[in-house]
Amino acid sequence: MHGKEQFDFPGELSANRFLGNDRSRLVGMKKKFNGANSVKTLERDLKIASSILEWEMGDIWGHIGVRLPGEKGIMVKSIRPPAGEERKDWLVRFDYSGRKISGVGTPPFEAPIYTQIFKARPDVQAIAHAHAPMCIVLSLADRTVAAVHMQSIPFEQGVPFYARPIHIKDDAEGADLARILGQGRAVIIKAHGLVTAGKSIDEACMTALYLERTAKIQVLAHAIGFAGPTAEFVAEMANSKEILLNRPDVARARRAGSGYSYEWRFYANKVRLREKWMRGWT
Repeated sequence: MHGKEQFDFPGELSANRFLGNDRSRLVGMKKKFNGANSVKTLERDLKIASSILEWEMGDIWGHIGVRLPGEKGIMVKSIRPPAGEERKDWLVRFDYSGRKISGVGTPPFEAPIYTQIFKARPDVQAIAHAHAPMCIVLSLADRTVAAVHMQSIPFEQGVPFYARPIHIKDDAEGADLARILGQGRAVIIKAHGLVTAGKSIDEACMTALYLERTAKIQVLAHAIGFAGPTAEFVAEMANSKEILLNRPDVARARRAGSGYSYEWRFYANKVRLREKWMRGWT
């Protein structure tokens, strides 16, 4: 790989496995997948997202899931397959009562995260759950993730806590989690981890990535005396970002991704090439 550091991702997503030996297939595959929310596209994106989150969080626990087209159930991919089982895709499909429809393994023990948030939020198409260390640190100190840098603008209202340090094991707890999430994009379960909600797998995954990175920044900043952002700071930062994103050249560049964010395309390519990245650290 031209001297670049390499490592193996789960889900058979190396460049050779994903593209075969002929990399020119990438153009054809983009035409085939983009613009259609097919089950195959969703399967592919879940595999990419689970690889991104495994490396980004530095933890094997968690999963990411999506609604199946036609309200035919939910499909979830574990962030990391069991040891020795990496060659299986570990994609499982289940209905809104948690009963398995098909796939490898069983529905996650915390399936109510998906069933209850999807029931409460028709706008949500994908959900990620990960045991994000720095989000846990902030939750133990009763601090919320806030808008402290440009990529954290979506958290300017703060991220709510689910105050009980538990697994989400049944429908009542799942419904309570959905209530705390409200119309937001994320919730942090105290001493447990994060849950993010998005209109796509891309959005749920990247929200989780930036939620954990923002928590890292805040933990370091609080350690050297940062008291938290002021309303004026957040307003000026948000206004500056909005002006930039509304520039015609920037808007054109953002539309060039065939429905995927720039961040998703960058990290998905890292996964395909089996390259490491810095997880937000310098």
